[in-house]
Amino acid sequence: MSIALMDLPELTVIHDQFLALSHVARERFGDSAGGRLLLREGLDADGIAVIIAASVAGAASLCVEAEGDRLREGLRAGSVDFVVANLDEALRILKNEIRRAQPVSVGLTGDPEAHIDAMIERGLQPDLHSAIPQRQASLFTERGAISLAHEVAPHSEMVLVEWSVAGNPARSMAHIAGLASEALDGARGDTPERRRWLEHSPRYLGRAFGSKQCVRMTEPERAEFMRRAGSEVPAAKITRHGDKP
Repeated sequence: MSIALMDLPELTVIHDQFLALSHVARERFGDSAGGRLLLREGLDADGIAVIIAASVAGAASLCVEAEGDRLREGLRAGSVDFVVANLDEALRILKNEIRRAQPVSVGLTGDPEAHIDAMIERGLQPDLHSAIPQRQASLFTERGAISLAHEVAPHSEMVLVEWSVAGNPARSMAHIAGLASEALDGARGDTPERRRWLEHSPRYLGRAFGSKQCVRMTEPERAEFMRRAGSEVPAAKITRHGDKP
């Protein structure tokens, strides 16, 4: 099995999961996701999207997965930063980074239900959770955690703009991302989050997405971005999500 080939989520899914998580942090916590803990069961495609989104947003995450091979593949692909088999070791890593409000992702191998029950017995409480069994999710929610399954950032007035480049993308992708960031309306409350995505996501997306990127924009933002990118980076392919290049 290869996550890179079989279970990789769509870039647009990761982006919108990031916006949803960032929206929660802004609306529920009053700040960024830095210093917050996300608990996730399963490193399937949806799990990878959640873990990458959390890292881009600045959160720490713990992904409990029964299949060790899946986590080790995730480690090789860069989806998770550490893989451990012991809850104490996982919590030691997380505690250090949460104290510093730094993003980190830890994969914990073993029986998810048993590991999560051990967390509950020890009084450990995530700030957010995703795909946790209902019994455990309900308890975390009662204690104040937020389920990402019910949190979707509003996008009705925005379109998803995608772009890609051929050849060596390193320099041109950074330049296009800069143009996209400059086109965003600084008066919007979600603009700092969208700019964070453009700046930080390449570090966590890895080689699989090295030649493509996306961001949600209003139509005026998209028009300004298209105008400048068309002039400065004519070789780039820029489309609205769902349109043909």
